[in-house]
Formats: sequence, C-alpha cells, structure tokens
Amino acid sequence: MATEETTDYEVGQDNIQANLGPFGLDIHNPVFLISGLAIFAFVIGTLIAPEAATDIFKAMRNWVTVNFDWFFLLAGNIFVLFCLLLIVTPMGKIRLGGKDAKPDYGY
Repeated sequence: MATEETTDYEVGQDNIQANLGPFGLDIHNPVFLISGLAIFAFVIGTLIAPEAATDIFKAMRNWVTVNFDWFFLLAGNIFVLFCLLLIVTPMGKIRLGGKDAKPDYGY
C-alpha cells in the first residue's frame, strides 16, 4: 500500500509571478523557457525561409496522414464511444454546477 508523504513544498512556489497589463502571469521556469525558445525558433525559421518551410510542412503533413490515418480514426471513434458510455452510465446524471443548479435553457 502507498504511504502518504508530507512536505512543506507548495505547488508553484518556484514560479515567477508577473503582470502584463491586466493579465497576471504565472511562469514555470523550465517549461516556459524551453517551449518559448522552441516556438521562437520555429517562427523565425519559418519567416526566414518560407519556401523551404512550405516544402517541409507539406512533407510532414503527407507523412503523418499516410502513417497515422488509422490513429486519427481510432481516436475519434474511441472519443465517441466514451461519450456514449458516459451518457448511459450513472455518470450521465451528474449535474454540472452542483446539486441545486438549474439549466439556463430548457430543451
């Protein structure tokens, strides 16, 4: 059986808090840095060489659709079956918004 560990660490204690106008930002150091640099490099590379980027993106799209078309169909079908399963099980009776919630619109 798993044991519960106690710690004084609080979730987000190492995050950087910043404000950008009316928006508050909660920046996770390694995640933000890595993803930000990857997006920046991707955009700059696309702007510098748009023709080469077009060729690369077309080749990538063709490769993905040829090799993973089965995955797209399977994922869509599993999602539909999951939704149907939720409808017919007791979880389909759960009210969003709480026990006393009233629907905004009647159908």
